[in-house]
Amino acid sequence: MVIAWLTHNVSPSIMKSVMLMTTASAIWSNFETRFQLTNGSRKYKLNRDVYDLKQGTMFVNEYYTAMRALWEELETLNTLPTVVTPNEDVTALLNAISSQKEEGKLFQFLNGLNEVYNPQRSHFLLMSPLPSVETASAALQQEEAQRELLQLSKLDNESVAMFTRSNIIKYDKPIMCTVCGGRGHKNDKCWDVVGYPKWHAKHGQGSSNNGVRVKPQFQNNRWSSGHNKSGVSKLAATI
Repeated sequence: MVIAWLTHNVSPSIMKSVMLMTTASAIWSNFETRFQLTNGSRKYKLNRDVYDLKQGTMFVNEYYTAMRALWEELETLNTLPTVVTPNEDVTALLNAISSQKEEGKLFQFLNGLNEVYNPQRSHFLLMSPLPSVETASAALQQEEAQRELLQLSKLDNESVAMFTRSNIIKYDKPIMCTVCGGRGHKNDKCWDVVGYPKWHAKHGQGSSNNGVRVKPQFQNNRWSSGHNKSGVSKLAATI
């Protein structure tokens, strides 16, 4: 069972190198010999990656997780001697070292944040004592979620405003009739074209001629569209 646990928790290439070993002790000794040495180049690269890591397009949680993975790998490479019988002075020293390590992690985390979190960064640095990096990450995640909600609300308001503005522009210009010159109706709905309703005072006085307004005529033998000027004058004089 121990052999299976050891071989199935390493990469396939490492597993192939120990799969023929018959005891868990031999496999563990092989791992210890191969990986207990501190790799200076690896430590240098991890430290450089920590300081080069920036939030960029990542969410705060993703950025914190990526940095936490680098910190944990560095801690496995930085081994410290075991204290068998710690006294008060040793305990105080270890607590101070742990506190300084946590402060260093907080500074590294804040260093890679985007510029939009400058107010929160300044707030954390003014706190006494300084918060842990986990506390700062949780607070920034809440701030991020609130900003997303406000951004969505702003987009909704802008969409409504744009829709309202387009409707105002669309309906602000009144409809004009080119037959009578009136507003609020089109040519095909004009009473001078379709005729006045019965309740209207001009009922029966309008007619249409392909959408052109025709003046009303007195329909008896004295008036017609074929009269010349002299006939009209005589008739007017008679009246």
